[in-house]
Amino acid sequence: MAILIFEAIGPKGEELAMAAGEATEIPVGWDEEFSSATFDSDAEPEELEALITEALDEIDPDWSSQLRPVD
Repeated sequence: MAILIFEAIGPKGEELAMAAGEATEIPVGWDEEFSSATFDSDAEPEELEALITEALDEIDPDWSSQLRPVD
């Protein structure tokens, strides 16, 4: 099981994270306090990150100006 967290660094961060969750059918939650999205999957960590970043690339090629992965 893997958890992947992205921090919003731009105004479209939440919108993009939710769209990626919908596109991949991977559950995503939004934390207002920390302005972050958490993706939760049974996939391996590397696979989860690849699925989400590929979805984000398709939704908005400039997504990295809005979201960044949290280590």
